[in-house]
Amino acid sequence: MKKIFYTDGSSKGNPGSGGYGVVEYDIKSNTIFYTYSEYFKNVTNNQMELKAILHVIKLAAADKENSYLVYSDSAYAVNSINTWMYGWARNGWINSKKKPVENLDLIQEIYSYLEFPMENFDLRKINGHSGHLGNELADALATGNMKKKEELKRRYSIGEYYATTII
Repeated sequence: MKKIFYTDGSSKGNPGSGGYGVVEYDIKSNTIFYTYSEYFKNVTNNQMELKAILHVIKLAAADKENSYLVYSDSAYAVNSINTWMYGWARNGWINSKKKPVENLDLIQEIYSYLEFPMENFDLRKINGHSGHLGNELADALATGNMKKKEELKRRYSIGEYYATTII
């Protein structure tokens, strides 16, 4: 079975307080199957984008029976994970500008899962804030805007299978 996730990260200030949101949303049944969010102090937007994707990578690593399609609106995170980190690893974690890779701890943790690509994990770029409901729901979680999440659920008559997990 294919599971479709949307992820988003946010920070107020860069660095500042921030969070990330993860939503498993099925367009066909108009149902939210899973949500998760977490909040931190003194973080950057890019760190939160990476943490959101890492959250889903860990789910996929523990569940070999299903495939995971993940949409992120972060070009930095998608390019880092799909392309750049493999070159960075070969170059001793030095980027093309001959500087240490930013967010190295997160990139290396992601790399530990994807060094040998997982057959059940596919990460794709999506345009943010352009009418993709799953992305808007993930944004509401990342920013802690539960009013927005509930309004989206109400406006689009979205059902929810599991209780929402918010930490």
